[in-house]
Amino acid sequence: MLEAREARHAVIYRDQYAYCAHAHAAVASDGTWLVVFNCALRRPFVLHPPEDPLFRNMLTRSRDRGATWSVPQVVPNYERSGTECAGLTVLGDGTIMLNQWCFDWYPLDLARRLPDQSYLSYPSSFIKGWLASPEHDTSPFADRVPEAIAPWARGSGKTLIHLSKDHGASFTKTVAIDTAPFSGGYGMRSAAELANGTLILLLSDVPNYRQVFAIRSGDGGLSWSKPNLVAAGPGHEFEEPAIICCRSGKLLAILRDNARRHLHQVESADGGLTWTSPRQLDIRGYPGHLLGLDDGRLLLTYGWRQPDFGVRAVISPDEGRSWQTSETIRIRGGLPNKNLGYPATIAAGEGRYLTVYYGEDETGCTCIMATYWSLP
Repeated sequence: MLEAREARHAVIYRDQYAYCAHAHAAVASDGTWLVVFNCALRRPFVLHPPEDPLFRNMLTRSRDRGATWSVPQVVPNYERSGTECAGLTVLGDGTIMLNQWCFDWYPLDLARRLPDQSYLSYPSSFIKGWLASPEHDTSPFADRVPEAIAPWARGSGKTLIHLSKDHGASFTKTVAIDTAPFSGGYGMRSAAELANGTLILLLSDVPNYRQVFAIRSGDGGLSWSKPNLVAAGPGHEFEEPAIICCRSGKLLAILRDNARRHLHQVESADGGLTWTSPRQLDIRGYPGHLLGLDDGRLLLTYGWRQPDFGVRAVISPDEGRSWQTSETIRIRGGLPNKNLGYPATIAAGEGRYLTVYYGEDETGCTCIMATYWSLP
């Protein structure tokens, strides 16, 4: 294990009355640092976006290289509630693209009166999954009636692309994506932009969270292709992909697998039209984020939800053919529990990096945190 050099930890945003989590970061073409994250009412139990309709995506920005951060604002607007984690992409022309999945939600009494029940999921269904999840300690609530925890019903939803021409200050163009035959498309990382300007965005099949597929855009996100399958298989639950275009032009993606609890990797040599079979990596953290370093190496950052809870990273010197897991980098450790993660790393200049993530502070409040660090 290697220690990140000159690591300095900070809190980007904290609200004692809110549950803030699942950050993603990008650097706008004017140098502004952008961080998008989830925010909802803080409850006595931890619910994540698939269970809570009050989640919204919030955006904060820094124009002074992280010295100060703006008051977070909802993106793109207050019409979009009940969202999943969101991703940011900075396009070659400076446009900021926000990809977002937004569930449809209904008060329980209203839902039960709707004539079409085929697309509704009730608390007895999605809270059952929550109670069985290893992500949080749900044992104190095992005897609670699901409707008392979540008095709402979940419908289907929509995959949305929002475009900003002013470095993320406003999102004035929205595009809805048809993800059929998949039930929906959820992504929380950037798209990859090929040399010819084509965008490749990887999404999870939501609310199933078991398959990953790709969509393509040749006009800066204004229109998108029909999806093609990237990863699926018996005994796997692939979701939350991170994609990067390597210097060679090869596409590489890291996938979370909720069934096996190891990261997996897929690759494409034809611009995302076909993909290799998923290869399991010797990395048990999740989910992952990819950053290309100036020398061509790849940095894979991930949450570590085991004792010495925190954030770690590994490097590939050969575009993912191998990962230097024997030289794992400890970016942050010592957090109080496994309610943490979703790290994303950006270059901070002068050989330093900024990794954003979420975790609980000493009071149990989940915060959007950051570590400024250098390679060992």
